[in-house]
Amino acid sequence: MRIATLGPEGTFSNEAVLKYSKKAQIVFQKTVWDVFEAVKLKNADLGVAPIESSVSGTEGLTLDALMNFDLNIVGEEILPIKHNLAAFGAPRDIKTIYAHPQTHAQCERYLRENLPDAEIIHTSSNGKSAELLAKSQKADKAAVIPKLASQKYKLNLIKEAIQDNKFNVTRFIIIGEKCPGKTGRDRTSITIYPQADRPGLLYELLGIFAKRKINLTKIESRPSKGKLGDYIFFIDLQGHKDDKNVKEAFSIIEKSFFLKVLGSYPRKY
Repeated sequence: MRIATLGPEGTFSNEAVLKYSKKAQIVFQKTVWDVFEAVKLKNADLGVAPIESSVSGTEGLTLDALMNFDLNIVGEEILPIKHNLAAFGAPRDIKTIYAHPQTHAQCERYLRENLPDAEIIHTSSNGKSAELLAKSQKADKAAVIPKLASQKYKLNLIKEAIQDNKFNVTRFIIIGEKCPGKTGRDRTSITIYPQADRPGLLYELLGIFAKRKINLTKIESRPSKGKLGDYIFFIDLQGHKDDKNVKEAFSIIEKSFFLKVLGSYPRKY
C-alpha cells in the first residue's frame, strides 16, 4: 500500500503513517496539497495529513484541501507530540538551534529559559532540522526534532520531551476514495454553507442535531474565500452518514444549507 504524507523522512506525519500501517510504502510530498493530489492522481492509495492540534488548533491548509478535492476521510490517528533537543555538544556549547516555526512555538518556554542566547533558525520541517544538524557536525549547533528523525540521522538527544505542553497531541486524517462502512463507533466530518444569512441561523442548525441526539465534537467557522464576513462551518459529529438519525438531519439541513460530507470513518476517541 502506498501512502502519501508530508516529508522529508523523520516528520511527525511520517510517524503517523507508521502508526497507521507499518508496512506502507511512504510517498513523501512537499505540501498538504501535494498529498491530496497524489491520492487523486492515483500516485498513492491513501494520504495522511495533520488536521488538528490540541495546542495550535485546526490546520487550515488541510481544511482547504478537503474542500477542493473530491476525496473522503477514511480514518484518523492520534499522535502524542514530543519534541526533543538534539546536539553534538553540551547545552552550554549551543549557539544555533534549527527548528520548524510551529515546533519553536510549542517549545518556546523551554528554549527561552534554558537557551536564551541561542539563535533560532526556522526550517521547512522537523526532518529538515535534523538533516541540517547532521550535516553541520558542529558542537555549537542543535535541533528540536522528533525521536524518529534522531534515529534516521543518528543524532544524540541531550534532552527529551521539551515541549511546553506535556499533553500535546495531533490528530491526523487518512484520506482516500472510498468511504468505510459503519462500525458503531464512527465520526463524520462535514462542511455546511448557508444559502442565505439570517438571524438565528446557527441556533437553528444546532437544534437540528440536538433534536436527534447527535453529539457534535467540533464546530468552527472558516472564511469562504468569497466576500468579507462569508463563512463556512466545519463540523465533526459522532455517528456515520448512513445512521438513520444522521441521514434525517442531513436531509433537513440540505433544505437551507449547502452540505458536503467529508467522510465517515472509525473514530479513535
